[in-house]
Amino acid sequence: MQTKRLTASLFGLLYALLQVAMPSTVAFAEDVPPPPEEDAYPYYVQTFIITAYYSPLLGQEHYVTGSYDGDIYLNGNGTNGADGTPVFPGMVAAPKTYPFGLKLYIPGVGMTSIHDRGGAIVTAGNRGNSYDRLDIWMGHGDEGLRKALGWGKRTVDVQVYGEQPAIEEAVYFDSYMTVENFMTQTVFSPLEFPTDLYFGNSGEEIQEMQQYLHDWGYLSMDPDGFYSSDTAQAVFQFQMDFDIVNGPDELGAGHFGPATRRKFDELIKNGGVSEETVMLQRGRSLMAKYTDLFEEKDLFITSLEKGDSGDTVRQLQDELRNLGYLRIEPTGTFGETTAHALFKFQQAQGLVASETDSGAGYLGPNTRNALNAIIEARYEAKSLMAYQREELTAGRLTLPLPFNQVALTKESQGGLPQ
Repeated sequence: MQTKRLTASLFGLLYALLQVAMPSTVAFAEDVPPPPEEDAYPYYVQTFIITAYYSPLLGQEHYVTGSYDGDIYLNGNGTNGADGTPVFPGMVAAPKTYPFGLKLYIPGVGMTSIHDRGGAIVTAGNRGNSYDRLDIWMGHGDEGLRKALGWGKRTVDVQVYGEQPAIEEAVYFDSYMTVENFMTQTVFSPLEFPTDLYFGNSGEEIQEMQQYLHDWGYLSMDPDGFYSSDTAQAVFQFQMDFDIVNGPDELGAGHFGPATRRKFDELIKNGGVSEETVMLQRGRSLMAKYTDLFEEKDLFITSLEKGDSGDTVRQLQDELRNLGYLRIEPTGTFGETTAHALFKFQQAQGLVASETDSGAGYLGPNTRNALNAIIEARYEAKSLMAYQREELTAGRLTLPLPFNQVALTKESQGGLPQ
């Protein structure tokens, strides 16, 4: 009920503001369709990461990848869902663990159901997702792309009703997005960059955006005003750092869209990013150059216990071995030895006192946080080391000396002083 009241009140606020700001330009139902009452159709609330997709058309003004073929590759043809249902605004694509026809009430979308799949639509613990991921279909062509980019990535509490054929789908998605887009693009429009910038385009605004990315340590090349793959990669790294996208397979990855523009505004208003942040970011981009420093920052986002197995267990064993708590080679199987090593780590961190304490030998939220803090600190230390090493190297290569003090060559002088 709390979710329902919050959804209705937020939509009502947006609607009221829109009526004041532009009363004659949008027409839609006065009342948002409410979800069914719990006593009629039981449901549970589950948190999802929800992104968006659309169906490209030939001849669009913009493509997020720069081409029709690229957007088709990223989004699919978009004529029918995987179960054969014709696409419609608000249609949901979900991981294979969710059955077709599962009814969901999504705030900002309405009552809808699952009809599609996707290779990048994964469960929690994969591709950096803290929750299971859903994708919502937004429409065709430029309008669909605009809505999809406007939606971005959101963490949403969804009411899950199960497979209930009696519940009718009632999507108020288009109305909601019309209001929301007006508010974000007009009332709360970013001041520095009022419109999206697209891959493959050029202009002064792109050069200005590049300059910020360069100053903040994300772009190594000199700004030239062309939205190239290097610029898209820099935008993507910025988005990852500020949790705007989760990975390269999301529609807005590398695109300078609404959420990225708003984050730029926030940083510009607050004086940019700190000198340490710049050094860390430049260091991250340099880590791959130094094999002794390079590592992926893989944080723990799921719980683990005895009997579990897989890559995440192996990662846990690697960390415990690096910290000196595990003396066997990683096996990928969570057994007694791994549980005891994890307990010793928890004990050292003050999380438990004895093996009989609740949570001892179990990778839960507090233990994950402790391990992740160590990983974050190590990653930042290596980033700073890479940055400092590069600075020293650059200093040696560009040492400024007056011409008449440059050492003579071995051939012309018969050798240099020892």
